[in-house]
Amino acid sequence: MGQLKASAGTVDLGPPTSGWMTGYAARVETSTGTHDPLMARAVMLDDGKSRLAVVSCDVVGFAPEVVDRMRRRIEEKSGTPGGHVMVCCTHTHSGPATMPLRGQMGYVHKAWLRTMQTRIVHLVSGLVKKLEPARVADGKTIVSGIGFNRQDRSRPVDEELTAIAIERRDGSSIATLIDYPTHAVVLGPQNLLYSGDFPGATARQLDWLTGGVGVYLQGACGDVDPVTQIEKGWGQGTFEDCEAIGERLATAAVDALKPASRATDVTLGAASRTVDVPLDPPPSAEELEKLVAQFKSDRRAAIAAPVRNRSGELTAKTMLAWTRKLRHYMKQDGAPTSINAEVFAARINEIRIVGLPFETYTDIGLGIKEGLKPLKGVVVGYANGLYGYCPTGWAKDQGGYGADASCRWFGALVTAIGRGADELLIEAGVDLARTL
Repeated sequence: MGQLKASAGTVDLGPPTSGWMTGYAARVETSTGTHDPLMARAVMLDDGKSRLAVVSCDVVGFAPEVVDRMRRRIEEKSGTPGGHVMVCCTHTHSGPATMPLRGQMGYVHKAWLRTMQTRIVHLVSGLVKKLEPARVADGKTIVSGIGFNRQDRSRPVDEELTAIAIERRDGSSIATLIDYPTHAVVLGPQNLLYSGDFPGATARQLDWLTGGVGVYLQGACGDVDPVTQIEKGWGQGTFEDCEAIGERLATAAVDALKPASRATDVTLGAASRTVDVPLDPPPSAEELEKLVAQFKSDRRAAIAAPVRNRSGELTAKTMLAWTRKLRHYMKQDGAPTSINAEVFAARINEIRIVGLPFETYTDIGLGIKEGLKPLKGVVVGYANGLYGYCPTGWAKDQGGYGADASCRWFGALVTAIGRGADELLIEAGVDLARTL
């Protein structure tokens, strides 16, 4: 163990004026402005032997290669090992396009994306000079009524909130990290204002309550939507709803940390492992041609509608582009059977943070937490990149968007994440975290 030092900071990501937004195929207009700033929020820890940096960004996700470049640049500028940096995203659906999704959700402003990466690199690298003596505490609590299982409402969701306080020796806050799993989709496709959705509101509430930097870590929320989707209808949530959820979560985090013991002697660690994640086999040639015919029919219908259905037209066009990509693979060496994905793990004393580059389903997060006991597991999705949804076996049995069709939108995929991926990630996450 060593004496902990820590620092934290933020930077406005400055999304492009009138830029294309992402997260909803139904949204076919550019942004009209900013409701609340999209931020990167970072924390750096140092125990004298090892260093760890955690960065949370108010965007939908990053391609893994973009994160790799940022981590290399951070290492070059600050000496912090790139493998000890976790860059994750809150997955707000009210931000600009930041990764190669297909069709109308993937219109990335490339010059802005480069500028944004530089801002994040400078933010994290600059934290080295700001390190100061610190202490750490953690707490857990249950916060109910925020999300529901959108894949199957009879299935549970993880309502456990984990909070980690990073404080100066006098008790004043440097940063507070909160981990909780619910899709950042309170605001629907009709919203054209950039916003961090409820995770952004949560971080701002933490700023106000603690005086430090609030950092929201998105959990295993691949099958979890906010209950506003039930109470008000899909996509009908408001900015006021975001603030209300943010206040609940931030207050719960602060309350959970009040009785927690503080430690100045801290052991840090981080490690990564590449795993071969299985993909579904492609459809048969006959099945593919049926899909092509359906998408062509959908496009004609959207164009011929009394009021031209621009969203439907663009979606059908995107689906046809996906079929062409898949057909190309099938005519060559066949569709890919797996992808190589990074599993990340970090240690802060008895806490183990496991980061996964997927929209990870609830049971995967619960499985990792259970497997790590008596250690304190924290599971973070959208970490060090995003490939797509990673469903559980029962979700593959049910099918649907997250389990099957979502791959058509993700540029890194042509078929869905396959059976067995859930068990593979649980095993790899638990095993890696236990090595620290």
